[in-house]
Amino acid sequence: MTGFDRRSYLALVLASTMAGCSLPEDESMPDQIVTDAASIADLAAGDVVAVANGLDRTAIRTDETETPVQDALDRVAERGGGRVYLPPGLVRERGPVRPHPNTGVYGFGMNVSVLQITESGTDGIRFDRDTKTQRVQLDGFELRGPGLGVETGVALHFVSNPADPATDPADFYVGRLYCREWANSVYRVDSDVGPFQCRHDFLRMDDCDAGNENGLLEWRSSYGPANRFGTVVAYPTASRSGANTDLLYQRGGELAVGDITTGGTSGTLVDTRAGRLHVGRLHYEPERQPSVPRTLVRIGGGGATRFDDVVVDAGAVGYVYELGAGAGNALLFGPPGGRGEVRRNVVNIAGTLDRTRRSWYFGRPAEVDVTRGSQTGSLRVLGTAGQGMG
Repeated sequence: MTGFDRRSYLALVLASTMAGCSLPEDESMPDQIVTDAASIADLAAGDVVAVANGLDRTAIRTDETETPVQDALDRVAERGGGRVYLPPGLVRERGPVRPHPNTGVYGFGMNVSVLQITESGTDGIRFDRDTKTQRVQLDGFELRGPGLGVETGVALHFVSNPADPATDPADFYVGRLYCREWANSVYRVDSDVGPFQCRHDFLRMDDCDAGNENGLLEWRSSYGPANRFGTVVAYPTASRSGANTDLLYQRGGELAVGDITTGGTSGTLVDTRAGRLHVGRLHYEPERQPSVPRTLVRIGGGGATRFDDVVVDAGAVGYVYELGAGAGNALLFGPPGGRGEVRRNVVNIAGTLDRTRRSWYFGRPAEVDVTRGSQTGSLRVLGTAGQGMG
């Protein structure tokens, strides 16, 4: 985007605000943007603008530092918190960006403001401070990795701090965030940290390759209550690993997801165990399959899960759901619709189920295969008024 274009766009924002008017609604825009003339001029020049408590404002020249966003976050943190605004166009950051409590990074739209991490092997947004990092916000920009031709870190990484679990991040908020060109997981929660009460309205992941990882979204922790994702969109690539990219890997915590839509080289969409998970709709529409997933949703022991709807709209899968050893408290709806191919059956019982925790499938007994295990009566199939499998 040219300087003229930036200035014209930002001047329109300022003029509409001063006139008491409002711009046409655009969901890609953050709720609040700076509108004072000095900040508009700095943003139009390609600078990063930091606004701290008391409206203390600082412009960070992107051509004078390799870490303009971190410099801006450090500046507002000195005043107890504040907001960092990205200009339209590309901002390069050596990385990683390490937020402070009560700070946020905002852009002018997911396809307008781009924050690129330039250092290979480096995380994008990294939560690893010794103090609790609460009330951090990210909204309205693209978080771009250094590219698939090099090793990358994780786009958003919650790092373990086993020495002090009281530093678990809380009240983290993502508005609309677009992650691209990461050769790793995009969102990872380590085993000894448990973010809680976090909200993610819209998270899109394109041209990312997690074929060598557990998934694009990895929740390795056994802890983390009341976390929600609204809409998750993923169009991964296999250009680096040559393998499918799985989507959600969960080993604990409490997660709710509204909608998941996938294309690209997507593989297994959910691999969950020992946590609580509620998914509204899974929409599976791969454009290319390096291999056919054995199952789309893999459910292990110790957790409680609910899937309201699954659509296999392209490609092929073996099974839609697989219940492994110790599985229980699963609520599954089917059979799936869509134009894709389910090669084996809808549900597979692949291990001995937990007899103390019933699971329920809203379908027909003929749609369930038992490949190994016992206690199959723990799965109640409601297509015939609750007839058990045992």
